[in-house]
Amino acid sequence: MKFSFLCSQIYGDTAHYRTQTGWPVPPAGYRAEIGERSTDFALDQAALAEELGFDMVSVSEHHYWPSLPTPNPAVLAAALTQRTSRVRIGWMGPLVSIGNPLRVAEEAAMLDQLSHGRLDLLLLRGTPNEFVSYNTNPAESRGRTQEAIALITKALTEPQPFGWQGRYYRYPTISVWPGVSQHPHPPIYGSGNSPESVRYAVAHGHKIGISFYPSALTAKLVRSYQDACAEAGRKTRPSDILYRAHVAVAETERDAKALADRYYGEGGLGQAAAFMGRGATVASELRPPPPTELGTDADGKNREADAKGTAAGFALGKLDFFGTPDTVVRQLTEFSEESGVGLFDLGFSGGGLTEDERARSLTLFGREVMPKLRHLGADRDEEYADAQ
Repeated sequence: MKFSFLCSQIYGDTAHYRTQTGWPVPPAGYRAEIGERSTDFALDQAALAEELGFDMVSVSEHHYWPSLPTPNPAVLAAALTQRTSRVRIGWMGPLVSIGNPLRVAEEAAMLDQLSHGRLDLLLLRGTPNEFVSYNTNPAESRGRTQEAIALITKALTEPQPFGWQGRYYRYPTISVWPGVSQHPHPPIYGSGNSPESVRYAVAHGHKIGISFYPSALTAKLVRSYQDACAEAGRKTRPSDILYRAHVAVAETERDAKALADRYYGEGGLGQAAAFMGRGATVASELRPPPPTELGTDADGKNREADAKGTAAGFALGKLDFFGTPDTVVRQLTEFSEESGVGLFDLGFSGGGLTEDERARSLTLFGREVMPKLRHLGADRDEEYADAQ
């Protein structure tokens, strides 16, 4: 079993999350001293994660949002290359449906160079609120994503200048410098949050990343990925399947429950706020329910409407992994055994938690949870190695 630390750079003012009820969040509430301290703390936590033995530190792109205020995660990833020396740097991911794919390719090459070949990429489509950020037509988002992924991959691997004339992107001359350190390119993950995305990932030789689904639905996606890879004659290993979630660990169950209750801020809505306000319509007093079908929030799926017809996606606002170290070991063991996930990308930074609480949770996980889970999937890793 492998583990990644989600370096969220969350805006570290717990009072702020008592009033955050929708998206976008007005920038009037930003305070430079808090923002600067939040970034410093995030980098310190990433360095601590490496010290604790994590395999990867990840960053992700979001806009107009203090819960994950990283509009250009490549900047944060660049800083991480200088604060770490061993862990993989997971850019998970650039939202390629709303950006410039050539810029993504160039930044990926620079990050691979800066990290001396430690970069992993998860190229994502994004959620509905992200399309609003850059005024992207949601109906075009899947097509844009798939064309962007093809263009990024070619830009990172083509040894000669070339042109691109696609449906959404047209460039007369492309010649990316610097080149990548990993060949043919850094490892690429594709979204695994829908059957369509899984099929696309398999067809292009990608690993997959799944986020926030319950274990039963995650297992369906993982099995479809493994079966499709097998049909294509490709062996998979557990670490080819990444799962993103949040976790809180404390010395006692009572303390852990208190962290879980406050994790996302007032009412548990900090993360789910992206699906409220202009991002979506949802009753602010409700906790978002778990998804009940496979799909994406961009498709308007994986939402369970309440009696009022309101919903939020991906079960954001609900913390599934929390407890004492022994409890979290059991929870992650059960999830991994049911789902087949071999790489957990975990966030420890909830808007309702203090810096001390987040640091203690991360430390407890690294020292008392992670070592007890390393053996999971080891036999499948050996099978993969024997097949190479």
